[in-house]
Amino acid sequence: MTEARKFKNKYGYFTDDGREYVITEPKTPKPWANIISNGDYSLMISQTGGGYSWRGNAGQNRITRSMQDIIKDPWGKYVYIRDVETKEFWSAAWKPVMADYEYYEVRHGIGYSIFNQKINGIKSKMKVFVVPDAPVEIIEITLANESERKRILDVTTFFEWGLGFAPDEHREFHKIFIDSKYEDDINGLLVDKYLWGFPDEKGRNNNISWEYTAFHAVSERPKSYDGDKESFIGIYGHESCPRAMKEDKLAQRVGRFVDASGSLQVELELKKGESKTVVFTIGAAMKSYEDPKELANKYTNVEAAQKAFEDVHKFWSQFIDTEEIKTPDEAMNIMTNVWLKYQSISCRLWGKSAYYQTSAGYGYRDQLQDSQIFLISKPEYTKKQILMHAEQQFNEGDVLHWWFTIRGGGPRTKCSDDLLWLPFILEAYLKETKDFTILDERVSFLDGGRATVYEHCKRAIERAFHRFSPRGIPLMGDHDWNDGLSAIGNDWKGESFWVGEFLYEILKEFISIARERGDYQFADKCKIVYESLKENLNKYGWDGEWYLQATTDHGLKVGSKENEEGKIFLNPQIWAVISGIADKDRAKKAMEAVTKYLLKDYGTLLLYPAYTKVRNDIGYITRYAPGLRENGGVYTHAATWSVWAYTLIGESELAYEAYKRICPPNRSDNPDGYMCEPYVTPGNTDGPLSPYYGRGGWTWYTGSSQWLHRVATHWILGVRPTYEGLLIDPSIPKEWDGFTYRRQFRGATYLINVNNSAHVNRGIKEIYVDGKLIENNVLPDFKDGKEHRVKVLMG
Repeated sequence: MTEARKFKNKYGYFTDDGREYVITEPKTPKPWANIISNGDYSLMISQTGGGYSWRGNAGQNRITRSMQDIIKDPWGKYVYIRDVETKEFWSAAWKPVMADYEYYEVRHGIGYSIFNQKINGIKSKMKVFVVPDAPVEIIEITLANESERKRILDVTTFFEWGLGFAPDEHREFHKIFIDSKYEDDINGLLVDKYLWGFPDEKGRNNNISWEYTAFHAVSERPKSYDGDKESFIGIYGHESCPRAMKEDKLAQRVGRFVDASGSLQVELELKKGESKTVVFTIGAAMKSYEDPKELANKYTNVEAAQKAFEDVHKFWSQFIDTEEIKTPDEAMNIMTNVWLKYQSISCRLWGKSAYYQTSAGYGYRDQLQDSQIFLISKPEYTKKQILMHAEQQFNEGDVLHWWFTIRGGGPRTKCSDDLLWLPFILEAYLKETKDFTILDERVSFLDGGRATVYEHCKRAIERAFHRFSPRGIPLMGDHDWNDGLSAIGNDWKGESFWVGEFLYEILKEFISIARERGDYQFADKCKIVYESLKENLNKYGWDGEWYLQATTDHGLKVGSKENEEGKIFLNPQIWAVISGIADKDRAKKAMEAVTKYLLKDYGTLLLYPAYTKVRNDIGYITRYAPGLRENGGVYTHAATWSVWAYTLIGESELAYEAYKRICPPNRSDNPDGYMCEPYVTPGNTDGPLSPYYGRGGWTWYTGSSQWLHRVATHWILGVRPTYEGLLIDPSIPKEWDGFTYRRQFRGATYLINVNNSAHVNRGIKEIYVDGKLIENNVLPDFKDGKEHRVKVLMG
C-alpha cells in the first residue's frame, strides 16, 4: 500500500497521520531539524545528521561540541560505514561524507529521527532518540546486505566532546581539562572534565570540576576506539574524508593530552540478505547520584533500545493524544494535533535551544506563555511552571527578565511587561482547571521571604501600578513585549499603550479573583485603575484611525499617522480588541487598519512601514534591515494574536486568512522561497521590503507554536474554558461543513461534533450533550472521568 504524502514538495512530505515529516532530499534550503528532549537530556539533529547534545541547558552544560554555522551545518555526531575489503566508506546520514545514494530519507518524528538510505548495496537505518526517563541518547543502526556477496563492514562513530559551557571558543584552554578512558566493561569511553565555568563556594573561578561523567558505549565489542580528534581526522584531513577511514583500526589515543573526541568502531559480517543491528549510546551521569556504567550497560543493547523506543511513543502520547481535531483544513489538523504541541514542549519548554539559538535558561514571560500547551493534557505541568516563575520575583513585585536553569541568576531589568505574565497565565490555568488551591501555594521571593501565589500576582500588579505616567498610561521602561523598542523609555517617561491594554485585560479577570478571596480593598483599587485605563488609553492613545504604540521619553509619538516610518504597530490594535478597551466603532476601525496596512501574503506584519533610518530614540528595532524580524516582518508570535482579534470583531474569514498564512504546511508550495521546515513555526517571516519576501527564520525556538495552537482551538474552533464549563463559540469559514474536536476538560473527555450544514461563520442553533438539549452554549462541567458526546448545530 502506497503511503499517503501530504503537502509534498521536492524536499519531503507529511505522512498520512501527520506524525512524521519525511525528507527525501538532504539538500534542503536551510537545515531542517528535530529537537528531541525528555525534559532533562536533549539533542538537536538536522536532516544531514548535524547537531549536538546537552543536559539541563545547552549554554551551561553542552555534552557534545558544536559552533553555530547556520549555512554549512558542519557539526554533528557522525557515523561512518566502511566496506573493509574495498575500503569504500560513507556515512549513515548524508553528512559528513555526502556520498551518492540510491535513495535517502529522513523521518523526523515525535521524539525521534530515522535515517534510511541505500549505498553500495547496503541498506542502513539509523534511529536516533532520547530515553524518556534517563540522560541517555540512543543511536540504533541496522545494516542489511542487499548485494550479491558477503560483506564485512565496520561502523565507526565520531563527535567532539564539549562538557560544560558552550560555545568553547578557547578550545586550546578547555581541552586540557578533559580526561577520557576506555572501559572494557561498557564497551566504550568514560569522560570527565576537571573544569566547569562556575565559581566554587568561596567565589574562586575555575576551581570546580564538571559535575557529570559522560559516556559513549556500543553493544558489540569494539575492534578499536579513539578519543583524539587529531588522530581521527588528521591535521590536514576533514570529517568528510578523515584519516581514520584510511587506517585499518582507530588510533586508541585517550587521556588528558588530546583534543577530546569520541569514536568507537565495530565490525560486522553480513551474508547476502542478512541484517544486523548495533546500538551506540551517549549520555551524561550526575556523579552525586548516577552511575555512568550502570546507565551505559542498561541501555546499550538491542533489546533495551527497542524497549526504550516503545517507551518514547508512550511518553509522548500523554502530551499529544489527549486532544484531536478533525477539520477540512489538513494543515490545521496536522499542526494542532501533533507538531505545535511537540515543538512547544520538546523545544521551547524542555530543550530550551534549537538550531538558531542556544539558550541557557528560561525567559520569564516566554516559558510562562509556552506552558499553556500543557493545560489540556497535563495542567499540573502548567502549575509547576507558574510556581517556578513566581520564585523569580522580588519582594517589590518585579522579576528577572530571564534566569539560568543551572545555579540560577539573571538580569533584573526595567522591562515593563515581564512581571504581568504571571497573573495572565494564572488566570488561564484557573479557567482550565478551576484549581483555586494554587492561589494559596507559598513560594519564595528571590530576595527573601515567602508569600502565596496570589500575593505574588498581587505584587506584580501593584508594581505595574507604580509605573504610570502623569497621563495615567503605563510606562515603557527598557521595553515592553517588543524587545526592540529598547530606547523609548529608559528614563521612565516614555509610555506603552500596549502595556496598558495588556494590564486592562489582566485586571478584568483579577478583580473577581481578589473579591472571591475577600481582598475587597485591592479589588476596588484594581477597579479604579481598570476604569481609568480605558478612559486614558482612548483619550491619549487613539490616533484617529488606530491606536498608538508608544510615546518616547521626549514625548514623541510612535506608531502614529504623523510618523513616516513605523506609523502603525500591530499589537496596540489587536490588544485594544482583545482587552476590550476599544468600543465597537474603534475596534472595527483599528482592525480595518490592520487589514489595510498589516495583513499581507505571509501573515500580519508587526509594523508598517518598516524603518529604513536608525532612530536612537526608539531602539534596536530600527537597526534591523527593513522587513526583517520585528522591523516590518511577520513576527509570528504577535501574528497569532491577530487571529484572536479578528474573531472577536466577527471577522471569521479574515481570522482564518490570518491563520492560514502563518500555518507552516501552507508554505510547502514554495520551499525554496520559504526555506524553513514546514512542520514547525518560525519566529519570523521576511516582510515586503525584504528582497527575500516570505523567507522564514528562527524556527523551533519560538513562542508562536503554543499560540498558534491556542488561537486555532480557542478562537477559530471556539472551544475554550470558562469557570462554568467549556464554551462553544466557533468562528469558522462558511464553506466548512463542520468539524470534530475531542479534548479533556477537568477529568472528563468531550467528543464534540459541530455541524455547519447552514454554512455560517458563527452562531449556534442547538447543542445536545449525551442526547439532551442544553439551554446555552456552555457545556456542563462533569468532572466524572467519562466520555460525553456533544452535538452542535450551527445556524
